[in-house]
Amino acid sequence: MKNRRGYGWLFILPSFLGVSIFYIIPFIMSLYYTFTQGIAEIKFVWLDNFYDLLQNPTFIMATKNTLFFMLLGVPLLTISALFLSLFMSNKLYTFSRWAILSPIIVPVASALMGWSAIFGGEGVVNTAVNLFGGDPIDFFGEGNARVMLISIFLIKNLGYMVVIFSSSISSLSKEYREAFLLDSRSEIKYAFKIVVPLIMPIIFFVVILSIMNSFQIFREAYGLYGNYPPNSVYLLQHFMNNNFFKLNYQRLSTAAFILILFISVLISVFLKYQNKHLDR
Repeated sequence: MKNRRGYGWLFILPSFLGVSIFYIIPFIMSLYYTFTQGIAEIKFVWLDNFYDLLQNPTFIMATKNTLFFMLLGVPLLTISALFLSLFMSNKLYTFSRWAILSPIIVPVASALMGWSAIFGGEGVVNTAVNLFGGDPIDFFGEGNARVMLISIFLIKNLGYMVVIFSSSISSLSKEYREAFLLDSRSEIKYAFKIVVPLIMPIIFFVVILSIMNSFQIFREAYGLYGNYPPNSVYLLQHFMNNNFFKLNYQRLSTAAFILILFISVLISVFLKYQNKHLDR
């Protein structure tokens, strides 16, 4: 048994070393900047960096935008993926996995070219609007930026989440459905009274995965707008990226520490709630 455990550690050692060298150790080193100020003459300031950051209007705006995006995008993605999975679970046809997963596979630059070709100033939609005598719509401007970014997030990740939900639903024993339908012919009641409670751990997993993916939308936002997007879609990643270019490592490290702390607390709450649900 001990030899098997030793072999197990040997298998995970390369990955653990890579994660430690490129992620864990740099993060621990960045904590040094979190509590210091200055470059040539460094002095410890303890919590002053946190106080200054929380008074920064740009950081507050970026935090609000990120929270708004997460609180709206993650539930929409989870509910939409779950609904589609339940709807397609008993259908005679199935979609090819490559077609469902293609939005998340396509490179960001190629995907953004497609979005621009459809919704850009001279895109398909505005061309049609011009033909009917309407004024062009600035889909990527301040007024519509949030809607477009959330739409990109949903379309990119929806197929991936549908595959996860569909796999978990298809793994359920058919006896559950047959036994339930003896008393009720309602497929909706079966879905919400039987299927959803049984796949609740998968739902929690999808929520956590969606939260992680919501932070990756920065690539699309950066590809569309660069370092300084409209105020409505100025995210925490923009704030940290701009401070990196300005060599303001103290503010960058402090913002990263707060972000990681928030994500850790949020995931811990979800996992705790999940464990309570499973213990029932």
